[in-house]
Amino acid sequence: MRNLIGGMQVMLAPDGAGNGSTEGGTPAAANADLLTNAFGGNADESSAGADDQKPADKPKEGDKNAGGTDSGSGENKLAPWAEQLPAEYRNNPETASKFAKFAKVGDMAKAWLELEGKPQGVAIPGKDASAQAVAEFWEKAGRPKTADGYSFAKDADSGGFCQAAFAANLTEAQAAAMLKNLHGIGEAKQKAYQEGMRQRNAETAAALSKEYGSKYAENMELLTRGLAAAGPNVAKILAGAGLAGEPEIIKAFISFGRMTAESGFARGDGAGSSLKSIMDGGSPEFKT
Repeated sequence: MRNLIGGMQVMLAPDGAGNGSTEGGTPAAANADLLTNAFGGNADESSAGADDQKPADKPKEGDKNAGGTDSGSGENKLAPWAEQLPAEYRNNPETASKFAKFAKVGDMAKAWLELEGKPQGVAIPGKDASAQAVAEFWEKAGRPKTADGYSFAKDADSGGFCQAAFAANLTEAQAAAMLKNLHGIGEAKQKAYQEGMRQRNAETAAALSKEYGSKYAENMELLTRGLAAAGPNVAKILAGAGLAGEPEIIKAFISFGRMTAESGFARGDGAGSSLKSIMDGGSPEFKT
């Protein structure tokens, strides 16, 4: 179709021309108890095809009659004033989405002024910053002014941790969370340790029971005597050191218990009373 405009001949493509479409495509327990008691107790997405293109009868990008700029997404429709922006900002979906929030230049100016009025971030002190500047920075970040300024500083078991947390510039929230985690780790390790000791004692008791047979209970009485004669805290010390389940330690104190029972050796608590042999009517009940 031909048309003359202002003396110039312009060729117009027929409707739809140049456009196309694309498609897309028990006894043992009792024996263990006897051993343990001798030491003072228990150890504790699809892609869709492209739509046919319509005739190029819409204003091209940048045409002021288009009423704004479309950066490629309906959510990023820019207002007409955005034509003043560099193309790199208009065509970038990330930046365009920010400018699309403002219908007028005045709206953007207002938002900028409001942002300017808000408190600015704290600058991180450089390596040459003074100690006072560094301290002020960490205090603004949330660290107390002194180590005893943490909320948990008065807890009996947190004194050393407060000093360490303060030296590491931990905030109140960070230090409290770390202390809680440390407690949890400690409790878990203690529980695992106690379970390991119980298992070790049970295995030792089973082995000694097999070795001593019917004399097992008698030997446990001698163990108790030997520990008591050695001193009032010996059993507790050995158990705390994890030695209550060591067969050689147990046998040594069984022997010592037999020796003291036969000789009438004085008790280790300084009471001065002598120990009689079990065969002579001596009592097996001695507290450790």
